[in-house]
Amino acid sequence: MTTSPARAVRPAATVAALAVASVLVAGCAPAVDASWTPPMWPATTLQVVEEEPAALSAEPGQPLAAHVSPERIRQDGVGIQARYALLPGVGAFNDAVRAAIRTAVGARQDATGATYSPQAGAVGAGLADRSCRPGSTAAPAAQLLADPALAGPIVGGGSATVVCDVVWAAGSMFGQRLRTLISQADGVVADSVETLYADTATGEVATAAQLWTTDAAAALADEVFEGLRRAAGSLSLAPLADPSALERLAGALATTVPSPQGGMQFTIPAGFTTDALAALGIPPTDAARTILVPAARADPLLTDLGRRLLASAGQPYSGPSVQKPGDVPVDCSLTPCVALTYDDGPSDLTPGVLDALAAHRAGATFFAMGEKAKAYAGTLQRMVAEGHLVGNHSWNHPALTTLTDAQIRAQLRDTTAALEAASGQEITTFRPPYGDYNSRVLAVAGMPAILWDVDTEDWKGPADDVLIERAVTQPRPGSIVLQHDIHQNTGRTVGAVCDGLLDRGFTIVTVRDLFHGAVPTSGAWRSAR
Repeated sequence: MTTSPARAVRPAATVAALAVASVLVAGCAPAVDASWTPPMWPATTLQVVEEEPAALSAEPGQPLAAHVSPERIRQDGVGIQARYALLPGVGAFNDAVRAAIRTAVGARQDATGATYSPQAGAVGAGLADRSCRPGSTAAPAAQLLADPALAGPIVGGGSATVVCDVVWAAGSMFGQRLRTLISQADGVVADSVETLYADTATGEVATAAQLWTTDAAAALADEVFEGLRRAAGSLSLAPLADPSALERLAGALATTVPSPQGGMQFTIPAGFTTDALAALGIPPTDAARTILVPAARADPLLTDLGRRLLASAGQPYSGPSVQKPGDVPVDCSLTPCVALTYDDGPSDLTPGVLDALAAHRAGATFFAMGEKAKAYAGTLQRMVAEGHLVGNHSWNHPALTTLTDAQIRAQLRDTTAALEAASGQEITTFRPPYGDYNSRVLAVAGMPAILWDVDTEDWKGPADDVLIERAVTQPRPGSIVLQHDIHQNTGRTVGAVCDGLLDRGFTIVTVRDLFHGAVPTSGAWRSAR
């Protein structure tokens, strides 16, 4: 088969036509601008995380139990339950934490018309569990209010619930987040979070917002708003400057915590928007958004305390530990307190009593006899070293009302001298043997008589369970409990008594702490009420 001449030339003609067309098109194209670049997103170093990270529970692997004093109150009169942690040696931090608790108490007093006073729970109340519940400050409100171990009791249709998270513990830096829920019959009416930081080496304290310089919000605003625009999928490149939104952004800085990825992070709440974002048709955030600020970007915008916090990442926690009762001063107007007191010692049983008290971080007061001071000087010194209080119980236990003034004076003067020489502690209180006193004894003594309102009658030799029941069930906030560290049953049951009192919510303190750090200078006192 042969090919026709016409079919043979057609491909060549087609190629020629295409070549001509190409020349014509090329001749119409504009000149190329070698300096042109396509529009780009504004530069930003911040990252927006779609979901808020789970609340930290300090740095992984940090054993914090020895470094904090966990506190818990529950009061059914105004309707509040609160958990919080206090630090040894950082009074300003503890004051700030307690101020937050008192604010919640005040809200419930206003709502109920009732007056707050410390309350102990019933036997078996389970109030010995006082630690922060990890993640509770980020949990749904409904979940917290449904948990009886966390939620405030309902009074008049409402309650206050305060929960805590330890959000940072590295180097000398410690951070705690407190969340307060105020509810009424129609639901939660306030849900607020405050994060407090302390440098335990210097005693400095700051809120999360105070970690940043005053111009930090303005410096970060454009990048934050740009991150929210990108997270929403907008392709607009319109400027996002919006001075009216700076106050809301500054409020978000109050949620700042160091980021596990390095740098700092804070949370933009659900419903956040700006006029500029709204003008682009971008709706308010439908959920919380966490803003991650790299260390290099954050550093120049942080205060000195904020930079020390940032620099502490990865360091083992070096804050002081709680060595003994009193290292974290107790506020017995906020927490229910009880004083355990021991008479007639020291004895060979006293070291075991001290062991049990130390295991429970419990303070006690020992009314010791002068004639035993020299033989038990080491025990008396241990009492003082471990945070306990020593009081005067006379030289050899006479009924003081049967003595002359000179004899009373000698009994107490010689005992004070002997106890001070042996223990190294100033003696400022006495307990009259048998509780036997009158106005003449008080006048001669020249110091307050500390009596009791709970008598366990351990000296009668009751069974251990009876002794424990008396010491645990009878005290009220402000009570002074009488026992003797010379009886075997008392020595055996100290640990069980402490367990029972802690379970009821008590803090076990010295008589001095029971009276808010200052024992009355005169008179006779059966309790601190």
